[in-house]
Amino acid sequence: MRLFTKITIITLLVFGFLVSFEYYGDKALAAPKGSTIGDVSIENLSKEDMKEKLNAATDTWQGSEILITVGEKEILLTGEDFHFDIDASIKQYELSIDKPWYAFWEKKRIVHEPLIVEANPTLKEKVENQTNIKDENLITQILEAASYLKSLPIKVEVKDISIDHAERISFETIALSESQIAEISKIVNQFNGYLIEPENEVSFNELIANTSNNESATTIVASALHSAVVQSSFEILERHQANEVPRYVNPGYEAVVNPIFKRDFRFVSHSKVPAKIVATVKSGELKIELYSLRGNPKVSVFEEDKKNVKPRTIYRYSSYLEEGEREIAQQPVSGLQLLIYRTVTIDDGNEKTELISQNYYAPQNEIIELSSKQTPVDLNSTSEEEVSEECNADDTSDICKPTTTKRKKATVSKNGSPVPEGSYYTETGDIVTPGTK
Repeated sequence: MRLFTKITIITLLVFGFLVSFEYYGDKALAAPKGSTIGDVSIENLSKEDMKEKLNAATDTWQGSEILITVGEKEILLTGEDFHFDIDASIKQYELSIDKPWYAFWEKKRIVHEPLIVEANPTLKEKVENQTNIKDENLITQILEAASYLKSLPIKVEVKDISIDHAERISFETIALSESQIAEISKIVNQFNGYLIEPENEVSFNELIANTSNNESATTIVASALHSAVVQSSFEILERHQANEVPRYVNPGYEAVVNPIFKRDFRFVSHSKVPAKIVATVKSGELKIELYSLRGNPKVSVFEEDKKNVKPRTIYRYSSYLEEGEREIAQQPVSGLQLLIYRTVTIDDGNEKTELISQNYYAPQNEIIELSSKQTPVDLNSTSEEEVSEECNADDTSDICKPTTTKRKKATVSKNGSPVPEGSYYTETGDIVTPGTK
């Protein structure tokens, strides 16, 4: 009995020693190889050593030139814009490696904890004043980078654009008929609020995939977007013009789309910041606007060599018209040709002018139909009127040959046009005019 008691006491002492060593030993917080706080290695360090090393790392980072890039904007911050809480960071690490008392034999996990850091009021003021954006997401991204003492400069992405803090860089409006509103509203709802990421190609057909099969409606929406893009600095990769001069938008600004025939409208932004499409239908009007961060280049669009193309007149014979009749089968409509240019002016004053599109709308020619019928010639009959002709002695033409046959006078040609006085029909039915050899 005494032996059992001794064994029990010894066991409890050993167990207590192990537990106390686990929780209260000098190396209780010692992290395994590879563990970090704020990207600072803390392996095999005591609590005091951790604190000393973390303070040194944050002091070095805060003493550097802290450059933040938000799109094309650069913001210079200082260490005073950040507040690091080292004690709270170590406490967070302790909680992450905490384990039940009965699992003292388990190995410690490798952990990577961020530093706990807060933004001082000066940080928010600098970001908002220099970017004109009030977006907590920007502050969150900056603090996240600081919590791991990221290398400088720190690049921050703008994940959305608030219209209140952005500028409208272009827009287009198109008046709609009552019958168009429902279909076009359905189309624009598909991509309203779409974020145009830099260097990412945008396809209109992909934006509205499976939304509408109405080519007229989709072309009107694509044309409004194309017109807005022309007024921006975006590069147009694909665009198809209409066959006829458009009535719903200015000529040269339309974009015909048809997925079946692989006609698409595609473009890409080479800016360093995203842009946002705002598409609405209100009060019978389609409006498409492009918004982006402030500081975009100035763009001016102009037209050159704009001129009307005159239609031609084409004559066509018809057996359905009576002799001498004529009919206008197609009214003439003038065509149009024009060039569209764009000049982009960047902040340093440099200008770049480029040809955006060459547009040619063929005219609609006038078509006049004439009767193909003619008066039959009776070769056995004679005309009551003789053909008189003054002939030279050496003139051997048919009209001057001696003949005893009466000639039938010809007054109109086969197509109904008048012929010169003195013309007549030959035996074969052909018309001979004065002076014809």
